[in-house]
Amino acid sequence: MFFRFVCCLVVVWLISASDESCSEPPPVNNSIFVAKEVEGQILGTYLCIKGYHLVGEKTLSCNASKEWSGPTAKCRLGHCPDPVLVNGEFNSSGPVNATDKITFKCDDDYILKGSSWSQCLEDHTWQPPFPICKSRDCGPPGNPLHGYFEGNDFTRGSTITYYCEEGYRLVGTQDQRCVDGEWSSALPSCEAPKPAPRTALEKALLAFQENKDLCKATEDFMQRLKECNLTMEELKYSLEWKKAELKGKM
Repeated sequence: MFFRFVCCLVVVWLISASDESCSEPPPVNNSIFVAKEVEGQILGTYLCIKGYHLVGEKTLSCNASKEWSGPTAKCRLGHCPDPVLVNGEFNSSGPVNATDKITFKCDDDYILKGSSWSQCLEDHTWQPPFPICKSRDCGPPGNPLHGYFEGNDFTRGSTITYYCEEGYRLVGTQDQRCVDGEWSSALPSCEAPKPAPRTALEKALLAFQENKDLCKATEDFMQRLKECNLTMEELKYSLEWKKAELKGKM
């Protein structure tokens, strides 16, 4: 192993001098270039010195012409990569050093998702990770199976209403509102009513046999539906299911 100094570049060869046959690597100030043999191929890697961070491809390969192939990297002053926040801004205008903190703020009509600050660490990383600025408008909502929604405005504050196809009942929140880029409730579902228990169905229908007064019979019928926790939709489904069952036995 031996060392060469090229401008401000330190070159370290981890191969024997007799094997050294590649040209000088492109100089990158404030870096160390380490060359070693990997599976018969000579690869070189740039490592920036403390206080600098790498921009570009850090690894080059020595080709058949004994030249180093690949774009040249740079070591830029500042310990961490430049922060990025689309549709927002942060309080940093130059290179960032270790222990520096920055804060984030989103543009109007966008809401911050994630941490409002991040710190540059010794290992050249930002923690917590950078947030994102999400639009306060909502995307098109989904449709439940056997259901649909009404409404074509998905901007902040708009509302939509879910409905189910005939024969299905809605389970979940029917009316939903766009709040800070999210719909106010989870997607509802449309379920086919289950046949009512035979005893509950018979108990409700007996009201018409027990009272000849139609108004009184209807009143008792509705009361018994309530006592059995049955809805008219469930009753309708149960009667249709019973009808189909009888046809199947004929």
